[in-house]
Amino acid sequence: MATRIPNLQITQVVDGDTIKVALNGKNESLRLICVDTEESHSGGSKPVTIAGKEASEMAKQYFSIEGDALAQVDIEFDTDDPLEIALEKHRDNYGRLLCYVHKGEENYNLKLIQEGWSPYFVKYGRSRLYHRQMTKAEYLAKAYNLMIWNPNTNAKIPSRNYAHLLPWWSMRGSIVEEFRLSKATGGVLSLRLDYPKILVASQTAKSIIIFCDLQAGINKWIGDNALIHAGSVYHKLDLWIPDAESEKMAPLRRLIDKRYAGLGRGYVYVSGKVERYKGKPQIVLRNIKQLSDFPDND
Repeated sequence: MATRIPNLQITQVVDGDTIKVALNGKNESLRLICVDTEESHSGGSKPVTIAGKEASEMAKQYFSIEGDALAQVDIEFDTDDPLEIALEKHRDNYGRLLCYVHKGEENYNLKLIQEGWSPYFVKYGRSRLYHRQMTKAEYLAKAYNLMIWNPNTNAKIPSRNYAHLLPWWSMRGSIVEEFRLSKATGGVLSLRLDYPKILVASQTAKSIIIFCDLQAGINKWIGDNALIHAGSVYHKLDLWIPDAESEKMAPLRRLIDKRYAGLGRGYVYVSGKVERYKGKPQIVLRNIKQLSDFPDND
């Protein structure tokens, strides 16, 4: 059985796929996994849509019980790790807990897909627990033209191009599945899930292989050198490319730009010695062989 925490009090419904709960004396933000409702607030790169606004209102009504009171829910992680480990590793780049939410007997994540509020969002990996149910839920929501799948919902306003996004998400989801299989045999570290091990390895400049996401590409140029922030504020990892503008390093630079950054694969296996630099783990990239689509970097 997956790790679950029962009877948590909701403190705020932010939008269709983000809520806050009281947990261990803190106000924790939850980012519901495998769903991605459309935007209800401006300020990001995605368009605000009618479907996004209605999803937000639906969520606020769904989790309300009396007046301004909000419901209690169970949260469920996508693995069966001990609770203290689950609370550490199931977090996104903003520190939000990644989980399913259950109100009573109903899986709210699955409800969002069933009713057409969200696609089955596999950009960061398929659901380990509910893959078949979520796949079927999206299949039926499309067939019955529900919400985001109905062209009239967001007619005449900017909206998401799912015909373009779904194949890209599916590709990335497949890459994560391959990683999960390779991780079962050991030897490969996930930047997010195995960060404590990466920190330990950096103390002795150990050679390791890390699975991470280079979707943002090169973040900064310092003279002729390039810097990639491959992690997040919670899982820091820098990739340093010395003399990156030289002809010798051009293949490495082009590989990052054309294969991994933007709407490319994103996910990559990075190999090399991980060392501490200004308190953060860092790997110096000198050769294209240090980046691979496969865990053996061969």
